[in-house]
Amino acid sequence: MNEAPLQQSVVREAARWFIRLHEAGPDAAQRQRFEQWRSEHPDHERAWQLAQRVSQQWKGVPEGVGVRTLDRADRLSRRAGLKALMLLMTAGPVALVVWRQGAWSADQRTLVGEQRQIDLPDGTRLNLNTDSAIDITFDAHQRLIRLRSGEVLVTTGRDSLNRPLRVQTGQGNVYPIGTRFSVRLEDDDSLVCVYGGAVDICPNGRAGATRVSAGNQARFDSQAVMPVQTLVPGSDGWSMGVLRVERMPLSAFARELNRYRPGWVRCDPQVADLLISGAFQLSDTDLVLSAVARALPVSVVYRTRYWVTLQPRSV
Repeated sequence: MNEAPLQQSVVREAARWFIRLHEAGPDAAQRQRFEQWRSEHPDHERAWQLAQRVSQQWKGVPEGVGVRTLDRADRLSRRAGLKALMLLMTAGPVALVVWRQGAWSADQRTLVGEQRQIDLPDGTRLNLNTDSAIDITFDAHQRLIRLRSGEVLVTTGRDSLNRPLRVQTGQGNVYPIGTRFSVRLEDDDSLVCVYGGAVDICPNGRAGATRVSAGNQARFDSQAVMPVQTLVPGSDGWSMGVLRVERMPLSAFARELNRYRPGWVRCDPQVADLLISGAFQLSDTDLVLSAVARALPVSVVYRTRYWVTLQPRSV
């Protein structure tokens, strides 16, 4: 389905809401007004999703390309960064195309819903998940993979030069010890899942490392590593194009599915706590939604291709 272009007035209003909601914690009344605006028209939802996508994509743009990045390392206030976000949104899609294709773009990048396998010269294999970006630096002293957005699965190879390998995020560094592991960026922290061997996690603001062994996972921010937890079974299924879940609340399932399709899948609060299990092919998320409707007492309602709601099934 081809969507009509968004009106600039709607795009500007979505950017203004983004600024209001991120400058300071909104009160209940403001949040209610925002939700009302968001639900008034499908174009409002499309514009809001554009604001979120631009914000996430823009975090990888380095200094000096016309506007400054939202990354905290650039020492800009959140307010200034989000005002620049409005400028980028209202500049239209050409600005994003230029950024994505320009010389400053990431070494490797995937689109929403795309996965890619990358084989490095040392035998290391990378699987890049949906809407992800990495930079790769191999020199005489190091093998560095910088995760700029999204998620990467790393299967380490043997380096004949014995150069250390590390995955870097905005929160710190992950050093593998002969292993298979993934790193995923989530808001202001990183999630590390270890499928074989072990890794050492070193947050930027803390001396020393936390070791995480196979079968476990841990989150970390720039100051600390959170308590180590047992690995969620099947969490690497995306590398084979499969989303595997076991008794996952439908609201969480909808959030996860949103990573793999453009637009937004909303879960009605009345069905948010329904549990779903299974293996779902990520190559066709519309078929996944159909499978959900067959497995649970829910209906899939399409307002547009980009605005889908999971709601109670009518009797």
